[in-house]
Amino acid sequence: MTHTHSTQPARRKPRRQPGRPTLLTPAVTDLLTRATAVGLPMKQAADAAGVGRSTFLRWMRVGEDVVDEKQGGRLDMDSPDPCAALYARVTRARAAAAVRATGSIEEAARGAVVSETYRTWTDPITGETRSERRIRRRPGDWRASAWLLVRLDPEPKSLDELLDEEDARIRAERGENRMERALTPHLQELAVRLQKTLVQYEEEDGLIGGIDLGPEPAN
Repeated sequence: MTHTHSTQPARRKPRRQPGRPTLLTPAVTDLLTRATAVGLPMKQAADAAGVGRSTFLRWMRVGEDVVDEKQGGRLDMDSPDPCAALYARVTRARAAAAVRATGSIEEAARGAVVSETYRTWTDPITGETRSERRIRRRPGDWRASAWLLVRLDPEPKSLDELLDEEDARIRAERGENRMERALTPHLQELAVRLQKTLVQYEEEDGLIGGIDLGPEPAN
């Protein structure tokens, strides 16, 4: 029994370029940017662009990492990395939408101009031409101010709380373990007590040094 061997090489499957999302095309990027620019949440923006919500969020996470690690935090909408460009465009579009919305709320709180008219007439006595500007303004709404205040600072914190949070963040970056976190308050208290003791010793030493003990005895 004879066996025949094919001389044609086996076809290789095309390799996908690592790290490059195939669905993130310029058209998809534009759709996501426009959807977020009008204030849509990111999940609804993904639906509008026809991509999965988790996929969109993953692109944004990857883009944020590239911006932080390779671009020094700079939002470059023309970045060669597609995820970084998407992250920059969507982030700036969402910020612009927030600015517009906040401005509308602030205008409602202040009271918007409803109409503005001008009237011109001739003074019958002097014969001079006079003009008058009339502005009709809608009264402000305190509820818009209250809403804006809550949104800007939903949980106001004291300076001590902010410093504690910053200290905790620094410890987490340094990889401080649980034992070190537990010992830190005690070490800080010990340092304060030691500082007070040193100051007390310096004061007592100064008092002793200022006493006149008389001439030294002759040998």
